[in-house]
Amino acid sequence: MPSHATTTVLIALVGWIPLTIIFFALFSSRRAMLLGMIGGWLFLPVYVIKLKAVPEYSKLTAASYGVLLGTMIFDWERILHFKFRWFDIPMLCWCVTPFITSIENGLGWYDGVSAVIQNSVLWGLPYFLGRIYFPDWESFKELGIGIIIGGIIYIPLCLIEIRLSPQLHKMVYGFSQGAFNETKRMGGYRPMVFLQHGLAVGMWMNSATLCALWMWQTKAVKTLFTVPMIVWVGILFVTTVLCKSTAGMAFLAAGIGILYSIKFTRLPILLLGVIAVAPVYMTVRAYSIDEHKDEIAATVGGEHAVGEPLGEEAVALCLKLFGEERTQSFEVRVRSENQLAAHALEQPWFGWGRWNRNRVRDKMGKDAAPTDGLWVIALGVSGIVGLAAFTITILMAPLLIWYRCPLKYWDHPGTAAAVAMAVLLSLYMLDNILNAMPDPIFTVALGGLTGIAPSIRAQVKNIRTVQPRPVQAMPAMA
Repeated sequence: MPSHATTTVLIALVGWIPLTIIFFALFSSRRAMLLGMIGGWLFLPVYVIKLKAVPEYSKLTAASYGVLLGTMIFDWERILHFKFRWFDIPMLCWCVTPFITSIENGLGWYDGVSAVIQNSVLWGLPYFLGRIYFPDWESFKELGIGIIIGGIIYIPLCLIEIRLSPQLHKMVYGFSQGAFNETKRMGGYRPMVFLQHGLAVGMWMNSATLCALWMWQTKAVKTLFTVPMIVWVGILFVTTVLCKSTAGMAFLAAGIGILYSIKFTRLPILLLGVIAVAPVYMTVRAYSIDEHKDEIAATVGGEHAVGEPLGEEAVALCLKLFGEERTQSFEVRVRSENQLAAHALEQPWFGWGRWNRNRVRDKMGKDAAPTDGLWVIALGVSGIVGLAAFTITILMAPLLIWYRCPLKYWDHPGTAAAVAMAVLLSLYMLDNILNAMPDPIFTVALGGLTGIAPSIRAQVKNIRTVQPRPVQAMPAMA
């Protein structure tokens, strides 16, 4: 990534806000919102513009700013109708915890306010937009269709990069967004298109495939662009496989298993099991690492820190299941996680704060542990309190959907999109154990699902009347 942005990069990032406002002038507000958020996430460059006193400006923030301004100009009443509810508390805690962290670490109130603004823009704003734009079953269905269309648009772009190697970002914006050696997988290439990593592309295609599959299965959408939905499901599935993301394929298989197990058994065992994995994993790992903090600290910068004393059995199992190439990557993750979590637990409750204070340095002052999992980053930056708020924020929505929506309605066309996204959010929390790739579309969906869930019991009486309808293009949106 270059130190200075090209003209094309600046035009794209800065110009996205006025372009999104134009969307609001031309289309209905919900359609403009989907165009602004999904379009910005899928096509803006992977570049960060550092700013003073305000959060850094990137594709993550540009789309949200544009949609917020468009809403304020053209649909102000939607904002006025927002009501803060009890289920918004975890997101509020996740956004404001950095202020306490800054005070606890002696960084001052200015740093604390700046950190709160940063978290609020990156997480709180997309969540808020999801709350106001997708408050019921029918509106959430439009979000599901938008995700599917985004996946369909990415199909030819993925296939080009699978064949020719990831080049589109460099061709359009003048630089590659990641290391080229990380794109080589299984004798071919893993596409990155305009996202930050091939893993993010795999997760996006996985999401589009699962939404398409379940909306076809429930007959929520029979055709899209006059093409039968089952055809799109097949093409999306094949493209997702060709993206060569092992984790993405595992998540897709798990999502399909959860949805069909509920359809045929009316039992939530697999869903609740998947939801439980992340909290159990984080608790067990943190406890184990805390017990061996001193031993782990002594291995910083060493070549054989993985099995000293944690991770040896997991690495051996990975070697048997996936081979040497994948084991080396996993080995580095385990070693880094041990060291980062051990350092984080020296300041356990509210973390170390920003400015790379959560990182681990060797005796030469060099970075000794690359950060991969979002969970260990959250633990290091915001501590146990912040990590708990983040985890509850992500997992509360699928839990509420399960608790309030009878399982016999999970394969109903009226609930299909919301149910598919509830499962995807459960899987997204698993992805946060492995990777640190925030996706604003998941956060938008999180806000919508959280708002829908408490009123489900009233809405569920009406979903029997919801009829599937053919979709020729992006549906008309209120």
